[in-house]
Amino acid sequence: MRFLAMLMLSSATLWAQGAGMPPSSSIEAKDEAASQLDRIGASVDPALTFTDELGRPFTFKQWFPGDKPVVLMLGYYQCPAMCGQVLEAAFTALSEVEFEPGRDYRILSVSIDPRETPNEALARKQTFLPKLAKTGGDDAWRVLTGPAAQSKQLSDTVGFGYYWSNATNQYAHPPSLIFLTPKGQVSRVIVNTFFDPNDVHLALIEASEGKLGTLLDRVRLNCLTFDARTNSYSLTAMTLMRIGGAVTVVVLALMIWVMLRKERRREAAAVA
Repeated sequence: MRFLAMLMLSSATLWAQGAGMPPSSSIEAKDEAASQLDRIGASVDPALTFTDELGRPFTFKQWFPGDKPVVLMLGYYQCPAMCGQVLEAAFTALSEVEFEPGRDYRILSVSIDPRETPNEALARKQTFLPKLAKTGGDDAWRVLTGPAAQSKQLSDTVGFGYYWSNATNQYAHPPSLIFLTPKGQVSRVIVNTFFDPNDVHLALIEASEGKLGTLLDRVRLNCLTFDARTNSYSLTAMTLMRIGGAVTVVVLALMIWVMLRKERRREAAAVA
């Protein structure tokens, strides 16, 4: 009887999970392995070395520390769908931003697949470069391949999780744009398959450490907060409270100034 009860309990558990489906904890672990983690402030290793699309060695110390922010994209060039979608969305947004690649910022693509070659990187560049409606994109964009240890160290640093899925025969990974400061620190991460040009504009200003943008841009950046839930810059309740508090202080100061000025005029009139 006890054996029958245990058998029924086991059957019920399998039915709840679904035939052939792994336990939910395994699914959650895999989802976590292919997610983008918060690594704001982390610094990439300038000693990391890859090979660019022309077969030349590329060491991160060539750009870090430097004088321009960098838009970093990790993925792989034989990706059947999402990597190309993210790259096209990024270039669409960058095409609408007033800043120019090369002059104001640089772009870095790094493959997470150690089997990929410079020829595949070059083919990716030739396919997508026309989608960046800016001059200077060819020199400003490096498309890299390299050993698994190098790409894994980089992805761990910037919080880019990925794994190879035998079920789908492809890498699972998040769709991320990672903005690096000229010093090589993670400044902002936007996770999406569509990027608002306004968000990309502000992220570049933020990553430039004050070198890009106008005074108005900096005021906007100070008034807005990046919301990781919506992956966009927006006014939060706390920001609105701070703005309201600042306006209240200014209004009170102005009222006090007006009252003091009137009082001085009355005293001057009484003396006269």
